[in-house]
Amino acid sequence: MRAKRTDRGDYVTDGIGKRRVLFARIGWMLTYGGPRESDERPIGGGGFNKNDIGHEAYNFHAVAGSLYGYFQPNMRSEVVNLERIDPKVAGKNSTGQVLVVFVAPAPGGGCKVVGWYKDAEVWRERVRPAPGKPRGYGYLCRAAVGNCVLLPPGKRKYPIPSQVKGAFGRSNVCYVLETDGSPKAGRWIKDAVDYIDHYDGPNLLTAPESIIEDEVEAAAEESLARISGQGFARTAAQRKAIEDHSMAVAKRYFRRKDYQVEDVSTNRSYDLACRKGSRVLHVEVKGTTTAGEQIVLTANEVRHAKNPRNHCVLFVLHGITLHGRKASGGTIALQHPWKPADGRLKPITFVYRLDN
Repeated sequence: MRAKRTDRGDYVTDGIGKRRVLFARIGWMLTYGGPRESDERPIGGGGFNKNDIGHEAYNFHAVAGSLYGYFQPNMRSEVVNLERIDPKVAGKNSTGQVLVVFVAPAPGGGCKVVGWYKDAEVWRERVRPAPGKPRGYGYLCRAAVGNCVLLPPGKRKYPIPSQVKGAFGRSNVCYVLETDGSPKAGRWIKDAVDYIDHYDGPNLLTAPESIIEDEVEAAAEESLARISGQGFARTAAQRKAIEDHSMAVAKRYFRRKDYQVEDVSTNRSYDLACRKGSRVLHVEVKGTTTAGEQIVLTANEVRHAKNPRNHCVLFVLHGITLHGRKASGGTIALQHPWKPADGRLKPITFVYRLDN
């Protein structure tokens, strides 16, 4: 079927303004750049992926500045109900300016946002062939690479509900409009769109090295703990326990200082937004089992803290005790205001780009 472009209008829905939005559930992969070692096929997302390679495997494979995305609209057909994106496009073959949000079943459980296309063109039926994909593969949406984000695995934390009214059920698509064209109820839709609109963290499309950021941070923290002779988090569960404990202590600390505290760690380059009147603190929270002489920072954390427009605070909880998967205790160290000085930053690795 030949791709055909149509109008570029907007549709007004409750809570998300003039937006056309579609949520699409796909299988879980690291890069969605095609099958490769240790990332051969999408996991979950439908029965097809159990024995074959789902077409979403190439959803973030760039071809001539564009991405061509696929999702299985429902169990029995590949037809997208465009009228539930915008009733004004009734009878048309495609519609533009759609925010397509890709979610996938995470290894730890639950569906999480893995990436999105902004200002995408969405087709009613699958278009073939798909540029840059194997023969037989097709696509249902297309967007410019510059309008898209693929989250690193460590940033895929934002949950999308399922099996609740108005959210995902057995179908792999979730429309924001009911069958009669009225907006769906449910705060989760607005919250998810807000999360995407305010995301300023790493994007694998522009910074592919960020896929190892969490692993590098964990390895560096472990090395510091080993050298200092203190205990260290050996497993992902222990590292999460330290993170959760540190965040809880930080939230209590700033609430006792009469700040309104918001956890923004899923979509910002810092952890807490603490508000008091017109003043907003951007708080970076770090937890460690060491004595806290040194902490590990990511490139995005440093970039954000060095921005003179941001009022940043460094909150360190050091000397945390680990008992199995439970973290407790610790001593607070605070730097307020905080601007990382180059003389105190010690680079431990670089990514070097060779000339072509």
